[in-house]
Amino acid sequence: MPTPLDDAESLLSGRSLQFFSGNVDITDSAEGPDEIILLGHGCALLSVLTPFGPHPIDILHGPVILNLARALAGTTDLCLFSPEPESEVIVFSTAEARGLLTDPGPHGQAFRRLSLLSVSSIIRLTNAALSRFFDTSPAKAEPASPAQPGRTARKVDVDHRRMQDLFDAAGIDPKGLPDLGLTALEIAAGSPLLSAGTPGEEAYLLSEGKLRVEMTIPGVGREALAILGPGEIVGEMALIEDAPRSADVFAHEGPALVLSISRAVFRHMLESGQPAGAPLLAGITMSLARRLDEALRRAATFRVLSGPF
Repeated sequence: MPTPLDDAESLLSGRSLQFFSGNVDITDSAEGPDEIILLGHGCALLSVLTPFGPHPIDILHGPVILNLARALAGTTDLCLFSPEPESEVIVFSTAEARGLLTDPGPHGQAFRRLSLLSVSSIIRLTNAALSRFFDTSPAKAEPASPAQPGRTARKVDVDHRRMQDLFDAAGIDPKGLPDLGLTALEIAAGSPLLSAGTPGEEAYLLSEGKLRVEMTIPGVGREALAILGPGEIVGEMALIEDAPRSADVFAHEGPALVLSISRAVFRHMLESGQPAGAPLLAGITMSLARRLDEALRRAATFRVLSGPF
């Protein structure tokens, strides 16, 4: 599969590189330029904006798309990117970025790969930063919500009619489902789908019901990160990197029906550029952009709760 650098070079075709001078920041504010920035070489500091001022989250290294959530999830007025001087960037309009996300051609394939990698990485860094807001307080380990005994995920036959809500949410044609290699699973009410610290090679698209995402934050305890509805994805980092699960996920307020996407199937879709996979990959990216918006809002809230430093 092409590397992120390969994809950035592909997108550079026919464009001019721009270079950042010192003290230039990028925000997702509605008053800012209608631009999506691909950082090709260099690095940028990601900060979340709070009443106390910008709070640093982490350093992003190119190639990475900095403010993609602006194009896919609207402006949040919460994000600030500060590239180092002489960082090389490629600029897209918001409309062009949206078009590339579903473009089945080679430029669309490169843009989707970089988009998925960028949004997933920023979500991971933002969620990891949550544990640092209260790291001066003793961490109190609390058990995960108890799962109902004897209830586990079970594989079921794919029923296109039951998948309609998911496909309506993500803009996917259900007729292409069998060819994409997805597997349907039913999760009993209250049962775990994912457990923090365990390995995984699948992500899950929620078709029916709700999923509750939780993690233990030092000094805070158990925190519900999100309640997911149809069309949302969970466990997406397993598709991109070989790392343990970072949160616990349960079927919430009833059973849930999910579609399992293995890392092998996901990578085949990315590598092959099959047109049928483009809408699914675009839908996953848009879902992650909404998740990033939620993570940034939570980070801003926790920064306020932790008080001035």
